[in-house]
Order: sequence, then structure tokens, then C-alpha cells
Amino acid sequence: MTSKNAKKCPKCGSLDIEVSRTWNLVSPLPDKAGRITVTVMGVFKCRNCGYSWKGTVSKIKVGGGVEIEGKQEILDERPPKEIVLDLDEILKEE
Repeated sequence: MTSKNAKKCPKCGSLDIEVSRTWNLVSPLPDKAGRITVTVMGVFKCRNCGYSWKGTVSKIKVGGGVEIEGKQEILDERPPKEIVLDLDEILKEE
């Protein structure tokens, strides 16, 4: 019995796989809940036949709020910083 996330060699079908290198891909846009998806990619190598390929190792979602009974609760509620610029003051300095 194999787990859902078990990697299998596309060439020979062996489950004896090693990950030789990994890197992260960060999604530039958040999902509806405000979370950013971080995908861990990797180079897989079959120990049986030596075949190498690239694929997804795992995915995680980071940030955003927590959904509780239909309401979204923000975990870290800090007031946003407000920056006020007066164009007249900026033009006087030049």
C-alpha cells in the first residue's frame, strides 16, 4: 500500500526515489482567503534506473486569516501605516 504523496518513477515505476535538489516558488497573487502559496519544487532521481525529472515536492499556504463559522478572522490585526504627502511642501523644497 502506497501513500497518496508517494513519488513513482515515470520510466520504470519504482518507488525508490530520492530528491537531489529543491527550490521554492512563491505565488505572486494571494488566494481568496489572502494566503500565499509556496510550492517546493525538486529534482527527483530513481535509484533503480537512474532516470531524473523535475516535479512538485509539496505545497503550503502561508498567511491570511482563519475561517471561523463563515466569518474571516484576521490573525494579525494591525492598523495600516498612513503616509500623507503634501505636494505643495514637496514642490517648495525643490
